[in-house]
Amino acid sequence: MEDKQDKTKRLSVYLPEKVKAELERMADDTGLSMTQLIVMATQGLLANYSAQGGAIFADLLSARHRIFEEVKEKQVLLEVEKQNMQAYYGARAEEYERIYHREDAEYQQELALLSDIIKRQVDGRRVLEIACGTGYWSQIAAEAATQLVGVDIRPEVLHIAESKPWPKGNATFIEGDAYELPEIGGEFDYGLANFWFSHIPRNRIDSFLQGFHERLGSGAQVFIADNVYVPGRGGELITLEDSEDTYKRRELADGSKHEILKNYFSYDELTDIFKPISQHLRIFVGGSFWYVCYTVK
Repeated sequence: MEDKQDKTKRLSVYLPEKVKAELERMADDTGLSMTQLIVMATQGLLANYSAQGGAIFADLLSARHRIFEEVKEKQVLLEVEKQNMQAYYGARAEEYERIYHREDAEYQQELALLSDIIKRQVDGRRVLEIACGTGYWSQIAAEAATQLVGVDIRPEVLHIAESKPWPKGNATFIEGDAYELPEIGGEFDYGLANFWFSHIPRNRIDSFLQGFHERLGSGAQVFIADNVYVPGRGGELITLEDSEDTYKRRELADGSKHEILKNYFSYDELTDIFKPISQHLRIFVGGSFWYVCYTVK
């Protein structure tokens, strides 16, 4: 006698862990199996659909559409912020490095601290510098590095960086996006990103760091520094009710006014961000600057 083949179509259904746990509790309470409960739920769904048609999905579809529109709106806002940032730094190119000549003893002491650490750490290394700007930190790193590739999205600041003297001839500058680092060629074992982190929207920090680390590779060293919030310094701080980011209102020498995304971080916030993704983490928060240095996991 020929074996009868089971021609029943089998469906593989993925259940989120929370749903599965609730279904298991229901099975324990009722004495029914999870399969029986799923079959009953499916029969109820089919009966409702037979009676009401697609109307039973109206709320679900409406919520899905709303979520889609919210995501789309956020993408538009991110693009607007990105364009505003680019326009600001393009206009600010000629006056960018004036911030480093502030007549403040503590400020200059911490600035020297950052420079000394970078020089020691990049010795003999191949450096990928994110948001290199006019090359202020590039010059410091290039004194000891074997190679340095500086990346920035604004051609105006890159022209200034390229025009500077590079005695060792070991610095190259490329127009590129900090969020699209796979497009940058070369091998690197050190990542530098000074005064860029504060301009990253908080909801993009994880994706930036992931891309940065993947481009560098496990075992690479990283140094990131930025500003500590000092009331009255660097323009008026702006907070918005519907935004987790903060902004600075600034006026350039040409009289143009700009509102630039500028976030500040506490020691605890920096620990929460960097500790899970790094090894040998060191964090410094001073009166004017903070820095983190670590090894990529």
